[in-house]
Amino acid sequence: MAEKTIQTKTPILRAQNLGIQFGGLKAVDSFSIEIGESELVGLIGPNGAGKTTVFNLITGVYKPTEGSFYLCGQRMNGKKTHQIVRAGIARTFQNIRLFKKMTVIDNVKAAMLEHLTYGLPQAIFRTPRFWSEEAEITRRAKELLAVVHLSGKENLEADNLPYGQQRRLEIARALATDMKLLLLDEPAAGMNPTETEELLEIIDYIRDTFKVSVLLIEHDMSLVMKICERIQVLDFGSTIASGTPAEVANNPKVIEAYLGKPRKERGPDA
Repeated sequence: MAEKTIQTKTPILRAQNLGIQFGGLKAVDSFSIEIGESELVGLIGPNGAGKTTVFNLITGVYKPTEGSFYLCGQRMNGKKTHQIVRAGIARTFQNIRLFKKMTVIDNVKAAMLEHLTYGLPQAIFRTPRFWSEEAEITRRAKELLAVVHLSGKENLEADNLPYGQQRRLEIARALATDMKLLLLDEPAAGMNPTETEELLEIIDYIRDTFKVSVLLIEHDMSLVMKICERIQVLDFGSTIASGTPAEVANNPKVIEAYLGKPRKERGPDA
């Protein structure tokens, strides 16, 4: 009897022993992860653990000094940030980076410039092709703003949005790139519990509707435990645990990384 061939899907993201060294300091060491289609994975760890550095490696801000990473099987090492975005990786930032004096809708439309095919002459003379493409990206931008609950805010300057809404605008702008993998760097930072709960619903909706994979950095553990299917934990640039939320929450190494060693292990003078 012939053996059955098991077909496995290529992961959306695969990082193998990814690392970077600044001088004598290894900021990230042998980081490996696989994220499947429509999977939502959390990346957590204490401050300074290397989480945002991982994002910077995956988006081409930093070039890894070791290891490699792949998007849908395509090697990304050595590519520039705009090439990685075009390939299908988008991100938000720990510190909001919007065009604050541009309108809300223009912030989203700016992320779609790669999809426009008209040139300068068509733009100057306002040709039918220009108007057709402008109408299409305006329609699409409004759809994405509705996804993050910003309908009716299109013509406000981004700077005039409340903090939580600015964070949601960043997500809409990332969606506008038609990415396959969305990297969210502390999206709930500075939000109140109501805003955080709304954000959780939006992330779930985006994952289910757009069929994108999500890698999430977040310090709000209640959000991480509710929304993530798997969690990977970094400490001093290295992975110390990986598993389901329940497995990670009860892992002694994770507890030690966040809270320090129990007093009996530190000695009476600790």
